[in-house]
Amino acid sequence: MQGRLRPGMMTAGIILSLLLLCAEYLLLVDDARSRQQRQLSNWSSLWLENVESRLQAGLDNAALVAANFAASNPRAPLAEHSDILLRQDGLFLSAAVLHRVPDSERQAYEQRQSQRIVVLQNGRRLPSPPHPVYFPVEAYIPDTSDGLAIGLDLGSRNGWLHAIESSGNRQRPVFAAYQAPGAKLNTLNILATIPGRPQLLLLTLDSQRLLAAGQGEASALREQLRLLAWARQNGRDPVLLLDSRPNLPLPAAAPSGSMTRKFGNMGIQFVVYPLAAPATLETQDALSSLVLPTGLGVLLLFFLYRLAQSNTLFRTQLTRQNALLEGNNRVLRSQVEERSRSEQALAKSEARQRAILQASSEAILLINRSGHVSDVNPAAAKLIRQSVASLTDLPIGTLLVELYDHTHSQSFEDMASSYGGLPFEANLVLGDSSQLPVELSLSRVVLPDDVFYVALCRDISARKAHEAALIRLKNSLAEQVDIQRRQLAALLDASPLAMAYIADRRLKQVNHAFLDLFETQEDACLNRTTRRYFESQEQWDRTGRILYNLLNEGKVVKTELRLHSGTGRRFWCRLYGKALNPSLPGLGTIWLYQDFSTERAAQDALRTAKELAEETSRAKTEFLANMSHELRTPMHAILGFAEMGYTRSGQVTPEKVRHYFARIQSSGGRLLSLLNDLLDLAKMEVGRMDYHFEDVDLALSLDEACEELNPLAEARGLTVTHHCEPAPMRASADPVRIGQVLRNLLSNAIKFSPPGSEVEIRMWLEQRRAPSCDQIRFSIRDWGPGIPPSELETIFDKFIQSSSTKTGAGGTGLGLAICREIVRAHAGEIRAENAAEGGAIFSFTIPLMSARDGTLGAENGIQASLGR
Repeated sequence: MQGRLRPGMMTAGIILSLLLLCAEYLLLVDDARSRQQRQLSNWSSLWLENVESRLQAGLDNAALVAANFAASNPRAPLAEHSDILLRQDGLFLSAAVLHRVPDSERQAYEQRQSQRIVVLQNGRRLPSPPHPVYFPVEAYIPDTSDGLAIGLDLGSRNGWLHAIESSGNRQRPVFAAYQAPGAKLNTLNILATIPGRPQLLLLTLDSQRLLAAGQGEASALREQLRLLAWARQNGRDPVLLLDSRPNLPLPAAAPSGSMTRKFGNMGIQFVVYPLAAPATLETQDALSSLVLPTGLGVLLLFFLYRLAQSNTLFRTQLTRQNALLEGNNRVLRSQVEERSRSEQALAKSEARQRAILQASSEAILLINRSGHVSDVNPAAAKLIRQSVASLTDLPIGTLLVELYDHTHSQSFEDMASSYGGLPFEANLVLGDSSQLPVELSLSRVVLPDDVFYVALCRDISARKAHEAALIRLKNSLAEQVDIQRRQLAALLDASPLAMAYIADRRLKQVNHAFLDLFETQEDACLNRTTRRYFESQEQWDRTGRILYNLLNEGKVVKTELRLHSGTGRRFWCRLYGKALNPSLPGLGTIWLYQDFSTERAAQDALRTAKELAEETSRAKTEFLANMSHELRTPMHAILGFAEMGYTRSGQVTPEKVRHYFARIQSSGGRLLSLLNDLLDLAKMEVGRMDYHFEDVDLALSLDEACEELNPLAEARGLTVTHHCEPAPMRASADPVRIGQVLRNLLSNAIKFSPPGSEVEIRMWLEQRRAPSCDQIRFSIRDWGPGIPPSELETIFDKFIQSSSTKTGAGGTGLGLAICREIVRAHAGEIRAENAAEGGAIFSFTIPLMSARDGTLGAENGIQASLGR
């Protein structure tokens, strides 16, 4: 029976072994494919992360460049920034400056740039059609034939205006896609608004550097992957933006990874497709993987053979051995899977670290805890001018002088902790033993199983050179300023005119003539503003706005102002100013001051005299017109009634004749009054007004004037009241002239008061501290139209009448002038004012003198005779 079973068992054993080998092979192939798929997926994710970080870095760099542009000289050409914008390790292919030009400023901009704003149509440059706003190219680098044309209006291109406005509204860089005629792919651009300027910065990204996967294994895996990016902008259909293999048709296979991100105003979808065929198991790998199963199969056949020769006792042992074998297989598979997962995690971590190092444009050194270099990126090797292999395992102190421990008593970790992670300046030793100044950032990185340090080096030699150049320039400028200051001091001291050197509207240097003109001391004015010499803050601000704009244009300014000296004296000054260098307003200006107060006073006096002469001429002309009317009216009445009496002497009754003579007498009295005023005026002009002072009771003069003018007041429906406290009121005066003043003022009050009103006259004694200074005051109050405030003084001038009383009542404008002359001859004062309830109040005073004291009358008589 054992002989019969042996062939069948051998056959079964062989078939079982073959089946096990086939199953193991299939498992190995499936595992290889799974490992390849995971590896491609991991590298796809890493590649997408690198592209994402580079796009974000492009936006960040664009914002920094725009900020640097805002801080730089606006007249500096764009080519001066080419070292920063178009670095060999940078992301940008080209750069352009766009200028925002409203339609209203288009002509001025084209004249200033000597370049028209154009658009491209069928390869030809044509003037841009009218738009509300244009965005022409103002500058472009590098200077190549395929670059953007100067003056090209990008705002007229489809989709660009929205991206430009989005950049201005967000105040952050945004993306803009553009497909050139005949190009397969769209170019990816970044638009960044330059703060504080009507300009935008246009940066074109380098798609090759953007999609770079690195070197070594990363570059090899890139041959197995293809990355494409589609962009959706302003709601339009997606456009193909990036393609790592643009020469191949679009893939139809399933992607190995994808990502959708929004950058600024643009949403971008990244998709990675595999290019390699599914992985197969290599022969060597198959042999090495099948050796163990084959050995196990042979061992199994051996046991089967022994089992065929043995009896049933060995079946249990065979079963145990099979169970032990299966357990060993399971343990072996679990160990293989665990090792595979560990290798994948390690490979992913190393690949990420290596990709970051390789892709970074900054010089990065990795340092272990003992202070030795464990790895460097190509940028660091290029900066140090040595190969990566020669730098590995070197002590960091041999490369960075500041990290070298001269005392050999301090560990590297203690030295690193002293810098606290803050950037500091250091000296990097290069391959030719020279030292390069760098800015070093030392950061400590803690991993679960390791601790290391990352050193980031930035070349600051250009900055150091600029700082040294600035220091030299500063010293040179200081020396030039000192020379110019000495020259200016000599010029100022030698000038007989007041001169000053002013910077930032502060006096920096003055000469002796300036100190004399402004009546100040040198230490009281130097390094102080010129505000104290101006009449007001508003005058100082207005003068600065007007004059300094002209000074900055290189013009010599001249102005005339009224200024203050240090002691408060006001004077008219003529100023001449000139900027030392209009292109550098900070250097200051030179001013010359000339006092022309005497000339200005003479001009003002001439102008016043001219105005007074013109006013006097006008008043005299008006007086002559009024006087001719005033004289003609009573003369016509006299002649008319005389003619009527002559022609009707035998025909009219005696009462009618008496009426004619009464009218003739009234008109003659009026005519005599006018002639008396003219005679008084003539006497005043030659200073021969006659006064006869005597001891008189002024209360009687007041009663006589009121009694004389009562009929006139009653005829106009007025009431005249007068009060005298005390009575009698005696003084040394000319009663005729005082009565003339009272009648004139009272008749004016009656003439200009409305019917039914009251005219009030008061006379009282005003007592002063000294009895000899007591005076009598007269007050005549009416309810007429009043007097304009500006005419309260001028109405006492000759030939002048108040504008509010120039009515049909007539008048020559001499009465008040004569009244003032009479009152002044009595050593008194006369004035007019408006009452709060309405109407006007005329008042005058004369000194009170007793009847026994005739000194005042004698003196005034002599003065009147001599014309004072």
